[in-house]
Amino acid sequence: MLIHFSDTHLGYQAYDRVSSDGINAREQDVYDAFERVIDRIVELRPEAVIHSGDFFHRPSPSNRALTFGLEQLRRLSRAGIPLVVIAGNHETPKTIYNSPILRALRTIDGVYPFFGDQYEQVTFDQVTIHGVPHINDNRLLMSALEGMQAVPDKFNILMLHTSLGKRFLMEEYGEQVFPAEFESKLAQFQYIALGHWHNYQAIDVHPCAWYAGSVERLSDTEIGVEKGFLRLDIQPDQTCHVSFESVSTRPWLRLEMNDCHELSVAELELQLEQFRQENDTENAILSLSFYDIRTEQTLELGNLRLKQMFPQAFQILPKRRTWNDRGFVQGIEASQFDSLDKIFNDYLRSKYTEDEALAARLIEKAGHYFQSKEQ
Repeated sequence: MLIHFSDTHLGYQAYDRVSSDGINAREQDVYDAFERVIDRIVELRPEAVIHSGDFFHRPSPSNRALTFGLEQLRRLSRAGIPLVVIAGNHETPKTIYNSPILRALRTIDGVYPFFGDQYEQVTFDQVTIHGVPHINDNRLLMSALEGMQAVPDKFNILMLHTSLGKRFLMEEYGEQVFPAEFESKLAQFQYIALGHWHNYQAIDVHPCAWYAGSVERLSDTEIGVEKGFLRLDIQPDQTCHVSFESVSTRPWLRLEMNDCHELSVAELELQLEQFRQENDTENAILSLSFYDIRTEQTLELGNLRLKQMFPQAFQILPKRRTWNDRGFVQGIEASQFDSLDKIFNDYLRSKYTEDEALAARLIEKAGHYFQSKEQ
């Protein structure tokens, strides 16, 4: 048995929440998920472990990220479990003036990092693991791909950190699409271990090619997808049975509310309350989308009100698409078209429809504040 995991992104940070130890809470989430994977690997005692890139989130990770990563890999070393890891686009230096951070992993017995501008391989008994790390120079990348060659009478695993087809692009700097002219070479390998795409799944360009996915959710595109690692059981006929094993991670939930302009604020709040009752939102990240919402509704359903409705949530991520008389306005609010005082005035008129005189007095009073602010 072998273990395949990927995209651990040690050192990743998000939001302004910190743990009791003063560590960015999302950074700690990533460390916790990584440690759970290592715990399970030590229990399973596989013949080898492969990591298909983005071990670190940055080419120059913090001392904390580097120290944590080395400590966890030493646990595998002490257990006699070898690890092969290739560099991904996140940890590969953008220039030749920075030393590859994966070089530090060479200090640990049984860890084999592939990070240079070349194709490499290592053999364990009947398994040969091949790796093409992320290479920024296209000429050197083509040379590395030309050098890929399976070893006869071995179970050959090829590790890549790339998008096999444009649909696996992440819209981030430095990512690459695997050149179509080299796809025919993939057939000589029994298993393709892929990294970069954060949702685990098999792909159809090869009989046994898998993205292992990330070990924690890093964006709302990963909502509803389990996180963990892949187990590879090699069969006597040189085929491979692949199964997924999940690890626990912070929950991330989504609610999409459509045609908000047709509902009252009270009705919208009722939907939010129903969502809260039907889901365990404690310590969860919540992605709340309000589509076609009126500007005045966004003022009443602002971030403060949402926090009051979900007091135990870890983080609330509201997304609003505003509806106004001129059609749909895509963005944070309609402020890119209307001034703040215009938005506020419209809100007051909608709020006091039965007392136009009061609305007029409030608009006049608010106008003085807006004018003084502009001055």
